Order: sequence, then structure tokens, then C-alpha cells
Amino acid sequence: MTDKSIWVFLERKGDEVEDTSLEILGRARELSDSSGMPVTGVLPGNIEDRKLRKIINYGADKLLNLNDNNLNNYSTDLYVHALQNIIKERMPEILLIGATPYGRDLAGRLAARLKTGLTANAITLDVDDKGILISGVPAYGGKIIAEIVCEKSRPQMATVRPGTFRPYFSENRKGEIIAVKPNITGIKDRVAVKERKISEFRDLTKSKRTVVAGNGTRGDLKLVKEFADSIGADIGVTRPLADRGLISRDYQVGSTGYSLRSEIAIILGVSGSEHFTSGIKDCRTVISINLDPKAEIFQHSDYCIVGDIFDLIPKAIEMMKVKM
Repeated sequence: MTDKSIWVFLERKGDEVEDTSLEILGRARELSDSSGMPVTGVLPGNIEDRKLRKIINYGADKLLNLNDNNLNNYSTDLYVHALQNIIKERMPEILLIGATPYGRDLAGRLAARLKTGLTANAITLDVDDKGILISGVPAYGGKIIAEIVCEKSRPQMATVRPGTFRPYFSENRKGEIIAVKPNITGIKDRVAVKERKISEFRDLTKSKRTVVAGNGTRGDLKLVKEFADSIGADIGVTRPLADRGLISRDYQVGSTGYSLRSEIAIILGVSGSEHFTSGIKDCRTVISINLDPKAEIFQHSDYCIVGDIFDLIPKAIEMMKVKM
């Protein structure tokens, strides 16, 4: 059986679907409208019917529910085995997976099992008139976007960076829900979860206010954090600061990090290279502070302030303290 459709693996977050999967589903819906290929969501585990039907509202034409309680939580061996079986059986044209920790683990193993190509950490997705998936990936430190295709092997696979696309939703959509009993009998997971911890990191793709630090801050993240706290914002950094190990890459903004959709993004001491500005293009209001009046970042900002961060930011913090 060959399924000429776009499949989206729907990662679970408890009894809900991970936001990244819904973002990809939204882009798949757009690709379907232009290419004519229907969208199929693939959801592992047992979940109540009303939540299954809601997934149709997010853009799926069809939902394959791999209905087995053993798949309620991510398991490397069980998930790989269940997915590879149904993929071989139905053989979709395209398979998209979120570039989350679980998604990256799953995608690489599936690609190896299926002997197909895999594009990692895509930030653009298009389909040409021949049904070929064109995945754009940052290259040379984000200076260019390399377009990668997989012309021969199927399915065409890509992992997609979180925060890249916007979810789609329509209450009027109708679609088909198909319960599938996965063949995982006798499969044992070789990886055991000993302990689960909740990271203190807040997903930057959901931040309403973000303060982003660049080289112009001299790596003084204490000052940046104090300022961010004073206005109720989250912190992001450019790649050079993350490269220096000043903060986890979880806070990196740009083509090799996260894309922001903040209502307000305040950019401190950032030159404005293309690989960074791609990460702030969807922010509603961008305010930049830089000593250089000709800084490229000002070309991507709504408000531009030429000045010394180490003079302006402490004053801003004091002003916020007075208001509080």
C-alpha cells in the first residue's frame, strides 16, 4: 500500500499533543492545500475520543491512533518498532517530526531502519510540483539556508525546529480517525527512565516578552537578567554567547536556535547578522539598543536606540523599581 500523503508524527505531552507537533501540522495543512496531498497525523497511545477529534481541527485530514497503553509515554524501542511497521505498511510520501529531544531520537532511528534520507532541524518546508519535499536548513553558522531534497527514498523525512511555524485551527474541519493496533508484541525497551526532572528553562517560542543579549553586553548576563526580571521578560542570547558557555543553548535565538514570537523583544548589543534576525522576524515589536548607529540590527527593529547599554539599562531598572 502506498499512501500519497504528508504524515506528521504527533508527540505526546501527557494527554495532550506537544505544541511543536501542532505547529508542524499547521504547515503540513498549507503544503496540502498547495500540493493536493492529504495530511495524516500519527498519534501513539491511548487518548480520549474528544481529544482525538480536536486534532482534526488542527489540520489533519486523517488521524492514525496507534492505540496501545504501552505507547502512552515515549519509549525508544516501542515507538521505533510501532512506527516503522505502520510506515512500511502504508508508505507515506513525507514524514515530519518535531526536532525535540524525543523527536530527534525517534527520527534518526526510523530513518536508519527505513533506509531513507533525513533532513535535520529544518526551518522551511515546501513541496514542488513533483511532490518533492524541499527542506531548508541553516548552514555556515546560519549565514545561508541550504535546501535539501530526498528524490529517491521514501518517505521523505525531516525534523522541524520548534517555534518555526504557526498552528492552524478550524472548528469546522472534518476528518477520519482510524484506530490501529500496533505490532509491538515481545518488544522490550532497552532504555529505562530512572528519574524525571522538570527543566527551569521556559520555552522561548512562547515568551510574550524577551530580552536578548549579544556580544555588546560583554557577557554580563547578571545585568541582563535583572533587567528582564524587572519587566517580566524571559532571556535569550545570540550564538556567540552560547558558544562561550555563558548560558545553555536552550536560550539561543536565531537560525541555529529558537524563533521568537514575542509581543516585545528588546535586543541588547546585537550586531544583527542574518542568522540572528531570522529568529526575531515574527516578533510584534522589536526594540534594539546598540552603540553603533549603523548597526544592521536597526534595519530589523521598530524602535532604535543608539546608546551605551551599561548606562541605559541600570537606569531602566531603577525606573521600574520606582514604578513598582
